[in-house]
Amino acid sequence: MVLAASTVEDCFYIALEAARIARKYSTPVFILSDGSLATRIEAFDEPDLKTLMQEPRPDLTPRAADYVPYPIDGITHHAPPGTRMLGGKYPVVTGLEHDEMGHPTGRASLHTGMTAKRRRKLQQLAAEIPVPEVLGDAEGGETLLVGWGSTYGPISEAVAHARERGASVSSIHLRHLHPLPNGLDAIFARFQRVVVVEMNDEGLYGFGQLASILRARYCDPKIRSLTKTDGLTFRIKEILEGVLK
Repeated sequence: MVLAASTVEDCFYIALEAARIARKYSTPVFILSDGSLATRIEAFDEPDLKTLMQEPRPDLTPRAADYVPYPIDGITHHAPPGTRMLGGKYPVVTGLEHDEMGHPTGRASLHTGMTAKRRRKLQQLAAEIPVPEVLGDAEGGETLLVGWGSTYGPISEAVAHARERGASVSSIHLRHLHPLPNGLDAIFARFQRVVVVEMNDEGLYGFGQLASILRARYCDPKIRSLTKTDGLTFRIKEILEGVLK
């Protein structure tokens, strides 16, 4: 699972989101950042740690005889090391394909089932992720800018400048990149064109990395790219000129 912080403040809160997802779905979570966020100074309100922090104490309650940590039809729930197993059968943790108790197995049917179980994790998370808020005309319009990471600030200001000039420009910003939240296609359908603004190369086929993912996911030819690779953050002028072109 892949998340991307949009501001310095978001770097703090997205780490909490990553930990929440990792605990709930028992899966690795990657957080994407970049040099712009890593070297930026930004003031924000002090977090309320008393409401945000969770008790880290492990649950050592003895597990019932029918306990399995890796249910093939559910989400993995590990028992902390040292937890008593009332059935006398203890789970193991390895890097190999395994059965519902974690014991390595070479059974083809079980491997297929466990692979499907991991796919369902992503599908369940995608259904849980909130759809990004549209900045501008939520009902639709001419151009929708899509961003991720530290492009949030320049894109937001570019939308404000464009709308002051009477242009029909809106934007959304993605924090969850894999899986993508459900419902993006409905948002895209309300706009005449979708321009993905991202700081990477246009690649072999003329589209940035996120734009390529979105085009592959939704098979929508109106998804286009606005990219740059000079190592500098986007300027508002660059985005506005790119949209007009």
